[in-house]
Amino acid sequence: MFTDSKGKKLFILGVNYWPSSSAISMWSHWNLEELEDDVKRMKGIGINLCRFFIFMSDFMPIETQVDPVMIDRLIAFLNICEKYELYTMPSFFVGHMSGEDWDVGWRNGRNILTDSNMIKAEKLYISEVVKATKQFKFILGWLLSNELPNYVGQQEPEIIEKWTEEIINTIKYLDSKPVSIGDGAWSPEVVSEYDRWKFQLRKLNKYQDFVGLHYYPRVMKPDHHAYTTAFRLRMAQNWKKPVFVEEFGTSTVLCSEENQAHYYREVFFSALINGAFGTMGWCLNDFDFKDKRPYSHHAFEDKFGIVRMDKSLKPTANEYIKFSKIVKKIYSDKYQKIENNAGLIIPSNYYYKYPYQFEPEFDRWYDFYLETFGLMKNGFNDVECIFEPAIELNHENDIQPVDKLDPKKLPLVFAPRLKLFTKKYWLSIVEYVKNGGNLYCSFANDSWVVDWHKVVGVEMDCKFGVPDFRDCMELEIKVEKEFGEFQVGDRFKISLDNSHPEKSYCKIISDDAEILMRDQFGSPFLHRHKVGKGNVYFTPYPLEILALGSNDNRLKLAIIKIYKAIYNDTYTQNIVEIIGNDFEFGIWKNIESGNYKVIILNHSWENTKGQINVKKNFICKDSEGILRDESGTCSFSLKRKGVLHIEIQKV
Repeated sequence: MFTDSKGKKLFILGVNYWPSSSAISMWSHWNLEELEDDVKRMKGIGINLCRFFIFMSDFMPIETQVDPVMIDRLIAFLNICEKYELYTMPSFFVGHMSGEDWDVGWRNGRNILTDSNMIKAEKLYISEVVKATKQFKFILGWLLSNELPNYVGQQEPEIIEKWTEEIINTIKYLDSKPVSIGDGAWSPEVVSEYDRWKFQLRKLNKYQDFVGLHYYPRVMKPDHHAYTTAFRLRMAQNWKKPVFVEEFGTSTVLCSEENQAHYYREVFFSALINGAFGTMGWCLNDFDFKDKRPYSHHAFEDKFGIVRMDKSLKPTANEYIKFSKIVKKIYSDKYQKIENNAGLIIPSNYYYKYPYQFEPEFDRWYDFYLETFGLMKNGFNDVECIFEPAIELNHENDIQPVDKLDPKKLPLVFAPRLKLFTKKYWLSIVEYVKNGGNLYCSFANDSWVVDWHKVVGVEMDCKFGVPDFRDCMELEIKVEKEFGEFQVGDRFKISLDNSHPEKSYCKIISDDAEILMRDQFGSPFLHRHKVGKGNVYFTPYPLEILALGSNDNRLKLAIIKIYKAIYNDTYTQNIVEIIGNDFEFGIWKNIESGNYKVIILNHSWENTKGQINVKKNFICKDSEGILRDESGTCSFSLKRKGVLHIEIQKV
């Protein structure tokens, strides 16, 4: 996405910035010496970019004029950044910041997005800033806002789109640098909740040049928290614009300093592994305000920094130093990321509301697909999200998701909870399988998918309005055929839950497929059905729905083993295989030497052991330079949230 001043690929390792003495009053309580001290500190710990905020209430105290004193101060700050070669991304509209909204005094309740005089003032403001600063070569790009959805409230998508187009065109008329909205990508295409979030990627990506994610995941299952970075990146990437993590972090009021460092390390490496072009933490400095809003009422906002008030470094700052050294080596034209992906198909009603769906309708879409995504990552790591195009009225010009239903490009796709696809898209999935693709799907009660039972290869006994449940709370499964790590005769148990129709199973009368596993009632638990040149793997139990509401680790491990076996049925020639749970990894090939670099991240909060298997004629060399077992298998142990760097060398 971005290159540095020498034309080399640049991975943004950034931070969001306010000075500690003044925070959001940076421009009115001006201290240039402090700003320079902070810029030097950023560079010293490996930070290469800061996102800073041009407070509109300071820069435009009256509606018809931008304060020239503030423009001079902005230029002075940018001169310091140029002096130390620190890249910047200025943000224009800071209506929301750190738990409070901040307005210009002359707004008088007018709508920011629709009032013509407000828009005139906004365009004057942006134009004056861009004209005064566009010559600075270390400005990498422009951000329209900070979390604009919080500030503007509920607005219709068409209004948001029109305003975005007009404001971005104002910038583009004056300067060619890339522009993004700064909305956090709180869009239904990423987080669902289409009735709540109106900033839609499929509309706004027509105008912005890149997408910036903001997220602060709380009160989550450990796996959900761990895979949030990867999941949101993969969800946003399918809409045809580059994506990075624009804002993330945690206050050391909410966790220990050590665990803040663990979290940053996890996000850094997960972002790199999953194709982000950078990350920016919130934020550089701690604050200490008793009577200054918003810190007086959001006291935990004081301690989001990676630098303490006495200017000593928290452990997180050292994560910047270590990661910057690694990313400089691997994020270059010399290395090519290697992925053998399986697709997680996201139905269009995840992000678009069709009329009159069945009630009660399942509403935990985000959690459900994050759950499945994490299980897939545990099973085989290389996952991308594939979106079904929505059938929308009068939206022909919206950005459409990338279509990957080609067996040659993507030989394996997963459709958990096979419940809602448009007819046209379901037929395209069937055609994909007939042409050699492989599909995994699990049962969904009240499925709208036409002839799904014929495609998966069963005669079913589903009833209208009456879900079927097993008269037990535990299922025992017997393996009928060797499949991945499963051996014939193996048995395992999982918990059932009969509390909701979504957790019901499919009663099967007959099965025309190859039975891989059966339950204790003699019914199929998992089968493989040949359809044309491809295969359909089907389970009559809603495994992912059960996993979402369960703390039964046996179920999680069973699903992971099943996923991995299906994946290995499809991909048989991988150079590297990582064995173990809770690992995420990335593989990069050196296009000059033919060797590989592997980064392994432990997502667990426990110390975890694993193995690396490599193909013949390759050996492992770890980050300490110790040659490992030449048999092709290397054992390793990682501390919680730990990272291992491996080089795979040709013998």
